Amino acid sequence: MDFSTLIAHVIAIAIPALTIYLFYAFDLYGTGRISTVLVSFGWGAIGAFGIANLTYQLVFAGVEFDTLTTRVAPTLEELLKSAVLIYLVYQPRFRYIVDGTIYGIAVGIGFAMSETILIYLPDAGDAALSTAISRVLSTSLMHATASAMVGILFGRYRRATSQNKHIFPIVGILLAIGVHTIYNAGLIQIEGYSDGRFLLLFAITLGFSGSAFIAFVMNQGLKEEKRRFEQTLGLDVGVSAGERKAVQRLGGNGIEQILGEMKEFFGQENITLIRRLLVVQANIGILQNNLKSQVSDRLKRAWQEEIAEYQRENDEIRTQLGVYVTSFMRRVFPAEDQALWDTVNAELADYDPTLVHTFDMFMRVSELAETFTVEQLSAMAERLSHMEIFRNVSLTNLENLCRAIVVENYPDGAVIFDQGATGDSMYMIEEGNINAYVTSHRDGEDKFLRAFRAGDVVGEFSLLDGQPRSARALAVGGVKVLVLKRQAFMMFMQSRPQVVLAMLQYLAEKLRYTTVSVEASTSWATRIAQGQYDEPYVFNPPTSTIAIPDEPPPALEPHELSEDTPEIIGTLLLRAAGVLKERERLLRKRISDTWKRVTITEKS
Repeated sequence: MDFSTLIAHVIAIAIPALTIYLFYAFDLYGTGRISTVLVSFGWGAIGAFGIANLTYQLVFAGVEFDTLTTRVAPTLEELLKSAVLIYLVYQPRFRYIVDGTIYGIAVGIGFAMSETILIYLPDAGDAALSTAISRVLSTSLMHATASAMVGILFGRYRRATSQNKHIFPIVGILLAIGVHTIYNAGLIQIEGYSDGRFLLLFAITLGFSGSAFIAFVMNQGLKEEKRRFEQTLGLDVGVSAGERKAVQRLGGNGIEQILGEMKEFFGQENITLIRRLLVVQANIGILQNNLKSQVSDRLKRAWQEEIAEYQRENDEIRTQLGVYVTSFMRRVFPAEDQALWDTVNAELADYDPTLVHTFDMFMRVSELAETFTVEQLSAMAERLSHMEIFRNVSLTNLENLCRAIVVENYPDGAVIFDQGATGDSMYMIEEGNINAYVTSHRDGEDKFLRAFRAGDVVGEFSLLDGQPRSARALAVGGVKVLVLKRQAFMMFMQSRPQVVLAMLQYLAEKLRYTTVSVEASTSWATRIAQGQYDEPYVFNPPTSTIAIPDEPPPALEPHELSEDTPEIIGTLLLRAAGVLKERERLLRKRISDTWKRVTITEKS
């Protein structure tokens, strides 16, 4: 074997082998495994070619070349190549059009490689090198195209739900036979009256046209999957906007159906990563939309840093998923399809609100983000930072939260909230006064409790617990308040662990103080009930920003006490201790609930 012939064999083997390697290197082997691609390639190179060649020798030895090439070979070879696809289509690793395309290409180039090495190169003589090159650029592509057509229609069969789906495999095989027949017949006709250059040009043109067709069909397959997923989400373009919203309201689990289908595509090991990828991409889109808001540079930098962090995680997930899966995701969930992502975001938030920035989604939908100027937002954030409940929350987060504040005005005498009503808002008084009254259970009369003036805050604890109001609040004169709704605050806190931790720190301080108060009250009650009035006043609460008494209460002289005084005072103090104990229980529950949000967010 001379050097030219050796190079021809290397080319005939190396190009198909390189194609299979690229399938592996770029994870382009569909939803199956590289082993399935190798099985397909091996069947084409050994099984299909070997049986076809043996059949020609035993059955069609005396048939004319033209008849063999244009009638017998296309039918026999395409049926044999399709055999492995008929087997694979019923296996879990064969799921849709792209799978069939990849496996079909592998079968085709395997068959073409063996045909070139064992049939054409031995008789090529000095033209071995040109023969190898021309067949790699033409006939190999034809075989790949024909088998890919079979795979494509098998993929349609696998995903179809209609009763007529069994026709797809038959149509695929017939198309492959047709392409093969046209190719062979064209070569024979051109070879009869043209030189070799035109013949080569024809073969290469036909081969590359087949490659373009394969790329087009694969692209259409991905578009079809996107349409299928849009229909699952209630985004079918053939229905009205009202119908889409109705489907979304009634369904609400479309994304879970989609992930269930994708589990069949890519396996359980990838679904967790895919779910997280959707969450990360959703938050990137939400935060990028935030950047359009009129906020301070400080808040914009914080969002940009968060986007960068999500982008790093996005890149890591894509690396783990591989090129094929990420390409599929990019085509089926394109970043520019806002309607699709709005629905995906909403359903991901319904699945677990700690995963997605639901607060920012709410801000965009509610159009509250532009209510205040940059200066007003910064001033409100500073104001919140001086409140005990927000003392441990950063100014950046507070400014973000302030975007949800709304302005409300009340005329003189208006009820801002009533005793027993659900605590759903915090009020910051801008102008006017608010008087708080408690309705007596005994006579039903309102008793004045205290007055709140401009600069005061009313009902901040309701942001955390939503418990019924303990008093009635009435406007005195015209009152202007800045209102922060509990719903907005909870959405804000859910996806921001650092804010949850700040709330935990605040509640922990309250709890420590309350626990010490319970212990002190119980001790006082016991000593007084025992007549021990001369014990020193001892109260050592933990360091806290909560106001505590610096001096003991006035001492009671023995002559001022009646016989029942110790028992009465002890009973009152024990009741007070009971109230504090209940408060301690509620605080512990708040801490537990808040901590759950932190752990859920961290696990996600």
